[in-house]
Amino acid sequence: MKPKYEHPKGTLAILLIYLITIIVLWSWVFLTLLERGVTQ
Repeated sequence: MKPKYEHPKGTLAILLIYLITIIVLWSWVFLTLLERGVTQ
């Protein structure tokens, strides 16, 4: 069974980079807040 349309590999690559960037940024912000002691 072949799908009606295939996702371009470029779109998937951009989506992966986008997700990884968000995860890295959130992790960095979270660690920064922990170091500052803002989260109690």
